[in-house]
Amino acid sequence: MNSRAQQHLHHFAVVLEFIVAGVLCLNVLFYTFQLLGSTFHIEGFTIYDEFKDILDMAFTLVIGVEILRMMCEHSTEVVFEVLTFAIARQIVIDHSNAIDNVYGVVALAILFATRKYLLPVVRDKMDKKDASPEDPKDAGTPV
Repeated sequence: MNSRAQQHLHHFAVVLEFIVAGVLCLNVLFYTFQLLGSTFHIEGFTIYDEFKDILDMAFTLVIGVEILRMMCEHSTEVVFEVLTFAIARQIVIDHSNAIDNVYGVVALAILFATRKYLLPVVRDKMDKKDASPEDPKDAGTPV
């Protein structure tokens, strides 16, 4: 395929990705308002009777926001965050049985080990965030 056709396909893919991201953003906003309406028992909104249902919706919204970030940033770090939230949601919300919870914890452990040992670029970025220099104004004041 010639380079001009590749450029057009790439441009089309980027535009399509932004359209999908926009629709996802609108849905996240809509369901955030639904969650707020349910919390304050506003008439006309879906009312969640159990706290588990509220947690389920909140986790789903967080995962939606993380997927939106993943579509915009295209970084490995954001992919790991999406996977972490998805697995955590499965562990916290779905209380099926103990073995499934163990599988979820093992999956998180593998995910964190992969992040720490197999992705040095992500590890270097995380180390730089954690080792931020102290504020010079605070250097002389005792804690």
